Amino acid sequence: MDIAGFRKTSLIDYPGQIAAVVFTQGCNFRCPYCHNPELIEFTSDKEFMDPDFLWDFLKQRNELLDGVVITGGEPTLQEDIIDFIKKIRSRGLKVKLDTNGSVFRVIETIVQDNLVDYVALDIKGAFADYPEIAGIKNQDHIDNVRQSMQLLVSSDITCELRTTVVPGYHDSAQVEKIAGQISGSGRYVLQNFRPGKTLDPALQEKSRFSEEKIYSFQEIVQKRTPNLEVEVKD
Repeated sequence: MDIAGFRKTSLIDYPGQIAAVVFTQGCNFRCPYCHNPELIEFTSDKEFMDPDFLWDFLKQRNELLDGVVITGGEPTLQEDIIDFIKKIRSRGLKVKLDTNGSVFRVIETIVQDNLVDYVALDIKGAFADYPEIAGIKNQDHIDNVRQSMQLLVSSDITCELRTTVVPGYHDSAQVEKIAGQISGSGRYVLQNFRPGKTLDPALQEKSRFSEEKIYSFQEIVQKRTPNLEVEVKD
């Protein structure tokens, strides 16, 4: 595992749980508004964390932690992600996976073997608009996201679908299209964009959506998906 970052304790990354957070290196998407741009490339000038440090830490903190969040970058691109998850679970800890859903074979294994407790799947936008919104033109990857979503929402694993809405990339029409492609029950989260460190420097000082606007997006989704719990994170 190429572990590029580690947060020892988080109260917000895994809903209702106290968790450590592991950040993996490398992503196959190029979202202009990505707030972890240093994790996109598959190589890094900095040294990756020694996994033994992580295992020692989890052993020491086992009784104080509920679980581990694996995020990135895109964790499912790591060749040993399945073994890594199994090793965490063997310590009696829950696992939450943050993913863009583009590596369907890994998502399929995770669901079939019930390897994680919680998945947060990013829905960047309407699938037809992924080339612009997610900076990706590989249609296979986009199709994989759709398959991953369909599999996860019908599985027994707790699944959260989420979209970061960004001025210039998302508007009411875009949110309407997203609402038309998500279904099922469970949780859908609209996250308001936060300016700051982004892949596209032009977005670093971009204004966020107003509270009124983002709650109007919530209303759009709720009308189209009455079985989904739609939450706003401002």
